[in-house]
Amino acid sequence: MDIRLKTFVAEATTRMNFLRDELGCIGPEAHHPSDSYPLVISVQYRRRDLAVEVFLLLAYAGEEYVATRLSLAGGSKPREQEVGSHTAHTAYAMRRALDRQAEALRDALRDV
Repeated sequence: MDIRLKTFVAEATTRMNFLRDELGCIGPEAHHPSDSYPLVISVQYRRRDLAVEVFLLLAYAGEEYVATRLSLAGGSKPREQEVGSHTAHTAYAMRRALDRQAEALRDALRDV
């Protein structure tokens, strides 16, 4: 079994728990894959006015990446944006992508 599948939830939670600790989000809520491709593991945090989903996608032909999405409610129209998307062919690359996306998410939420 790929080490990324075993460690993604713990690694994502470690880096994204500032959403719970500092911003009062509920989470993490983890969703694990089935045994078929593409495999998607996600970790979600929610609050009344925002939702964050961090996921690892492992698909055919080496399509392997970590991405973070931010959804903001409020105003006249909800906004959704991808905070980051980085390839993650190794566990090291996965952790590095999570670090970068956590920092980008902090920056994006600073303006909210």
